[in-house]
Amino acid sequence: MAIATVTAPLARPGLAAAFALVFLTIMKELPATLILSPPGYQTLPGLVWSRSTDALYAGAALPALALIAVAAIPVGLLAWKGDIGALES
Repeated sequence: MAIATVTAPLARPGLAAAFALVFLTIMKELPATLILSPPGYQTLPGLVWSRSTDALYAGAALPALALIAVAAIPVGLLAWKGDIGALES
């Protein structure tokens, strides 16, 4: 019972921050995406990479913007919940 009343509430902010950091790392991970995805399967980072290497920058702009928007959510939560003043000094 102590786990539910003491340990879990104390660990919740750390677990949320760890989830956000891992999510950000996974969202921008291109080599693992290219190696592990099956043939014909397009992921968002793979789509941005393939279109930008073919010099189709207009076609890569919207998926890149979507990737930035999805990644901005955990960054914003980490900045909002974190102690920004400690980082600036």
